[in-house]
Amino acid sequence: MSHIQSDFQRFEFVQFESHGHTTRFRYRLSGEQVTPIDFEERLEWPLGLPAPDPRQPAVYRGLCNIHRMLGISYYKACCPPEIVLHGEPMSDREADFWEQVYTNGLGEFFYRNGLDPRGRVRFPRQGGRDPEPIAVPVPATEQVLLMIGGGKDAAVAHEIIQEAKVPMALFSLGSAPWIKRLAAALGGSHWVVGRHLDPKLFALNAAGAYNGHIPISACIAFIGTLVALVGGYRAVVASNERTASYGNLVWHGMEINHQWSKGLAFERAFQQRQREQLLQGPEYFSLLRPLSELAICGLFARRLRYFNCFTSCNANFQLRDTGQTPRWCGTCPKCLFVYLMLAPHLSQARLHTIFGLDLLADAANLPLLEELAGVQGHKPFECVGTPEEVLAALSHLDHQGRLQGTPVQAWYDTTLRAQVVDPVGLWQAQVAPGPESALSELWRSRLDAYLRAH
Repeated sequence: MSHIQSDFQRFEFVQFESHGHTTRFRYRLSGEQVTPIDFEERLEWPLGLPAPDPRQPAVYRGLCNIHRMLGISYYKACCPPEIVLHGEPMSDREADFWEQVYTNGLGEFFYRNGLDPRGRVRFPRQGGRDPEPIAVPVPATEQVLLMIGGGKDAAVAHEIIQEAKVPMALFSLGSAPWIKRLAAALGGSHWVVGRHLDPKLFALNAAGAYNGHIPISACIAFIGTLVALVGGYRAVVASNERTASYGNLVWHGMEINHQWSKGLAFERAFQQRQREQLLQGPEYFSLLRPLSELAICGLFARRLRYFNCFTSCNANFQLRDTGQTPRWCGTCPKCLFVYLMLAPHLSQARLHTIFGLDLLADAANLPLLEELAGVQGHKPFECVGTPEEVLAALSHLDHQGRLQGTPVQAWYDTTLRAQVVDPVGLWQAQVAPGPESALSELWRSRLDAYLRAH
């Protein structure tokens, strides 16, 4: 631990201010022997929607939630032992929720920084019960807000919602070039919330503070729910697959999952917290939860019009823009995984129109492939699926004869082939919808109707 982490013993949630379409969330790191550092993060709300008015109880509660959530970026710089609230105290239930979000959402961060997560995050609590839920009028017409991030999954969710004839608008936190490109292809309204982190956070990181992965999908869920509330949308729709719930490794007895805030555990906890705070407020759910990534790619492969409008490589979505945005770096676990998931569903020529290169022809990718297949190490810290999905894709490509002539063929023959006792059964199990989700009966029926038709 550097002196920076040990000097700051308190993380404080200072009051936020919301005026018009700008909200400023304030935080402070403090200690007995150091000058406090004050931070201010700013959100710019879509000008085409009503400004979030904190005088409205439901909006105020939503802003409080966002204040708590965005604080995670500043808390993790030093992970102080004491958290201080300036404002409404927390009930036991609320403190339990936030401790769960911070602990599980920062799981990868704790692991990479060698920090024991057990009992580390403690929100102050006053005990007692939550305030009564606030009644929210149900919008007269059914409209939903579809979260997009520039990837293929949102395009599949868009097709399902469109076929169900439910009006929708798009929502994103920020507007990276590939988000804009996908939004243009999908069409319709696109509401963008601008996020501006305090530059002092980057300076603190450069000086030796802790840094690492945060549960950004949880941040987007809270922000999107408030956009839905002020915009009159009945639901916020995510496009997270079932295998997002599959963890990377175990650390100090805790499962670490890079995608925890995309997983079913967070989705259910978030839904429950929203129900405890709002009556008839906007729903939040992942429409694709019953599906594997392999199945989602099968649906996407039939939508040629999106092939030039998406990317999954995180080089395009860096927090600080480097000015270089390659569509596919071709060397990261995410690129290789998405290539594998799409490959069984597309011809080599179609794959080339998307990726511009054959990722299975590069022997340098074999170590990544071993991690993805669960042969070596652990599941990479990326938004990738399970070893079973990878094995199903490889066995399918092998059956198609498409591994021949690649460095992967010999490796597959000696390392994986014996594991595939029933290739057809493995494939069918991976592409079949699963039973677990947090979907309402209505939305599950809409998803099932789409799957039957396609």
